[in-house]
Amino acid sequence: MDAMKYNDLRDFLTLLEQQGELKRITLPVDPHLEITEIADRTLRAGGPALLFENPKGYSMPVLCNLFGTP
Repeated sequence: MDAMKYNDLRDFLTLLEQQGELKRITLPVDPHLEITEIADRTLRAGGPALLFENPKGYSMPVLCNLFGTP
């Protein structure tokens, strides 16, 4: 089997999004307990990778469950 190659994380996220395996969350979410609970629940349900674009109090997005996707 040939290994897939990506130039960077953005390339990989683009592929996941095209395959429906990335969910972008644009609403403000608390990074202390809320993100953890959402990510855990999603992973247990076999859900997609999650990109929290607006964690409360931070300017950098949070990416979760990246390797929990097929």
